[in-house]
Amino acid sequence: MRKKLNAILLLILLVLLSCGAGCTDSGRFAVSGKTSTLGLGGEFTTAVASNINARIGINALDLDFEYELDDIEYDIGLDFSSFSALLDWHIFDSPFRISGGVLSMNHNLDLYASATGEQEIGGFTYDWSEIGTLSGSVEIDNVAPYVGIGWGNPLTGDQSWGFTCDFGVAFAGSPDVALSATGMASDPVFQANLERERRDIEDELEDFKFYPVISISFFYRF
Repeated sequence: MRKKLNAILLLILLVLLSCGAGCTDSGRFAVSGKTSTLGLGGEFTTAVASNINARIGINALDLDFEYELDDIEYDIGLDFSSFSALLDWHIFDSPFRISGGVLSMNHNLDLYASATGEQEIGGFTYDWSEIGTLSGSVEIDNVAPYVGIGWGNPLTGDQSWGFTCDFGVAFAGSPDVALSATGMASDPVFQANLERERRDIEDELEDFKFYPVISISFFYRF
């Protein structure tokens, strides 16, 4: 996580240094720190027309938590990273905007489950001593189209500081799920049920092919 946050800070610093003397006209550029459903991030914004801005950004999120998938309680390690390239159209030069562009998403969740007693796998009941340890992963690794709406134009107004917000969706495609168990590796019936369990998890996560993007940004214009 620290390396990714350093990369965000480095991106902002490089943008500032690359502007040099060309940034002397106040209001031409803005840098933002943001928090969103993509994680923590940073953005650089510039105008490409009187009512159209372009944004590039980077986001990252590391998190550990527990979550139930198909009636099994998993310890989940979440590792999200993404890059964005967006255009904002401010209708009638207002703060309201319609946004579109692409997100390069590399989202990974590591799954781990181990317990005592009985557990249903693929419609059949096994003892955890037979299952051993369940481990797997969920991946979204796509260049996803993005559309959304938002409020706030960091390149207009009397103040150099301010806030913006976005509400949109990235069309990321269905997550890919991998699942394995340390027990009964040579049992073809168990492996068939484990594959059925994997497909059930994919079906449960199907809605995430439309990934919601909600963000709040704090910007500085220069």
